[in-house]
Amino acid sequence: MLKIGINGFGRIGRAIFRVNMHKKLFNVVAINDTNPSTENLAYLLKYDSIYGRLSNQIETEDNNIRIDKNELVKIYNNRSISEVPWENHEVDIVIDASGVYENLKLAKKLKTRGIKSCIVTHSPDEVDKTVILGVNEKDLDCRKHFLISSSICDANAFSPVVNILNKEFGVDHGFLTTLHPWLGYQNLLDGPSRSFAYPGSIHKHFALGRASTEALIPKTTSCIPASSKVLDFLNDKFQSLSFRVPTPIVSTADISVKLEKKATKEKIIKIFTEIEKEQELNIFHNNFEPLISTDFTGSDYSVIIDHRWTDVNQFNYVKLILWYDNEWGYSSRVVDLVRYIGTMST
Repeated sequence: MLKIGINGFGRIGRAIFRVNMHKKLFNVVAINDTNPSTENLAYLLKYDSIYGRLSNQIETEDNNIRIDKNELVKIYNNRSISEVPWENHEVDIVIDASGVYENLKLAKKLKTRGIKSCIVTHSPDEVDKTVILGVNEKDLDCRKHFLISSSICDANAFSPVVNILNKEFGVDHGFLTTLHPWLGYQNLLDGPSRSFAYPGSIHKHFALGRASTEALIPKTTSCIPASSKVLDFLNDKFQSLSFRVPTPIVSTADISVKLEKKATKEKIIKIFTEIEKEQELNIFHNNFEPLISTDFTGSDYSVIIDHRWTDVNQFNYVKLILWYDNEWGYSSRVVDLVRYIGTMST
């Protein structure tokens, strides 16, 4: 099995670890996180306020975490990705889930140390390739593409849907609004809008420093720029914004798209229903039940299309409501991307 290193053991790093515990697609042999307490990292892996308690036995031995008395994972507490001796553990792929841009620059140098690929779990421009499974994975060439972005949760949900709409009907233009749960760098009480990507700096969008549990916070969204990296036709065709909402998990996207070819609600539902039946990965799921956001917690689909709200008006605008677990669903695609890269390397 592939040997994997994880740099950054926060919400996404731990979700990737947990997803792989279910799928067993690779072995995580080393983890690096700035948290200096191995016991605390083991505790956070074992007990999760959203996804619950692991039934597995999680123990610590010196600077290691042991799973079920068998699997041993080495823990490091270095400030940067380049300080970790990944090669000592024969790591094939490093997943940078830290979100820190400085690690992005340093990750490029890992190629000279025998690492086959490095995946970053955000959407920077300075990568060799951005890959969104269900959209453009066939364009990936591991001989040329070392530093690979798995994009962001919103783009992993939005891009596959708008890609199908464009193939079937053609996309003239559209509008996107996302509602995204709070993130770890936000505040419980009003305070500085601290940047996670650039530690020590203040985000220019001061509203992100307001109390995250008390209000909807309007902000820009990087969903369209991130999606445009895999779908060229999106450039300048969408207007978008986002709200940070006072919930812990599950995002939603409200999209309105003007289509070029005549569409009907029934045809759109039929297309996505057939795609779900034929897909190899859990990209699309179609929902017809009267569910709410929390009902999608732990869903490993990239996107759930809630067809209770699917509609097409007389001007050929289609309205779609999308749900996605912004941690578990996204992390499931990162795990699948690791497997995909592994099949290309063998």
